[in-house]
Amino acid sequence: MRARPRSGAIGRALLGLGLLLALGAAAACGGGGEKTNGLEKLPAAEVGSRTLAALRSAPGVHVVGTEEDPSSDSPARYDLVMSATTTRGTIEEYGQRTQLVKISDDTYVRRGRSFYTATGDGDAADLLADRWVRLAPADAAKYSYFTLGRLSDSLGNYLVGLTGEVRREKVDGARAVRAAAPDGTAFLVANTGPAYPLRITVAGSSTNQVTFDGYGPPAAVTPPDSAVDLSSLG
Repeated sequence: MRARPRSGAIGRALLGLGLLLALGAAAACGGGGEKTNGLEKLPAAEVGSRTLAALRSAPGVHVVGTEEDPSSDSPARYDLVMSATTTRGTIEEYGQRTQLVKISDDTYVRRGRSFYTATGDGDAADLLADRWVRLAPADAAKYSYFTLGRLSDSLGNYLVGLTGEVRREKVDGARAVRAAAPDGTAFLVANTGPAYPLRITVAGSSTNQVTFDGYGPPAAVTPPDSAVDLSSLG
């Protein structure tokens, strides 16, 4: 005669099964299961458009860019914290370093003596080396690119080339999607939360790579003390 299973054993088995199902459901909804922002379902060009719209509206972000130009011995590089109305950080080009502060329409720079002597402006070196300088509008135009709006606009020129499959990837452990062009241009974009860019590579005669992190409220930026105002010098 076959022995009947005891009701207590059946209860424990069902309880154990219930726990396993609950744990499985929790794993699906939690840790790594955060809901995506849907970019993986969109065409590549649409991913790019949403990315630049999110960048333009970001409250603040840390941006590091490099430009590898075969015709130059040293790559250009910038390391900046940007918001809608302010920018601060450093720019390196042709082996020279410039500290930059932008507040709305006011642009301030600080450069070493070597910058001025390298450009053949020894008289300016005596007056301006290692001092903050408020640039006249014509000189400030060189740095107009370094705002969230202008950066987003310039990257918009590459949206038309984004085609093909949008792939899921990880960027420094974060879930992301990749929208790419045949020439090697690629947008790596957050796949959760706002469609913020994480890394953008632009291919062409030179290769530009821009990384983005530190999204959040903008840091306070104030005008440098005792800046020399070139506009007032005529």
